[in-house]
Amino acid sequence: MQFDKDINGKYAEIFLKLREILLSFSEIKETKNAKQTSYRDEYAVVAMMRDRGDTFVVSLGKGYLLQEKYPFLEGNGKIVRHLYFSDISDIDEGLLRGIIEETLILNIEAHEMKRLRKQL
Repeated sequence: MQFDKDINGKYAEIFLKLREILLSFSEIKETKNAKQTSYRDEYAVVAMMRDRGDTFVVSLGKGYLLQEKYPFLEGNGKIVRHLYFSDISDIDEGLLRGIIEETLILNIEAHEMKRLRKQL
């Protein structure tokens, strides 16, 4: 499991701090699987985390929608954007909390839009 690798790995301090921040939101639950540790609310994925060898990465499930407000997010895929950490001092807790809050709002909005479309 990636969780076991991350909690005991080179970036364990970063992983534990990011995990603490994510799980401080009562809506967010943790899922451990082979390739990453995922965090989701009742609607969709919020973030996924894993050690990438030379850095620790947080992938944001609604990253493409967050990029306008947070242009420093990296990646050019269809959906996900990333934050990279190599030292515990790289973590800006206030900024990360803002990103998570925005993601939770986007997840609710996407869910409500689907529900409204079904009613039409």
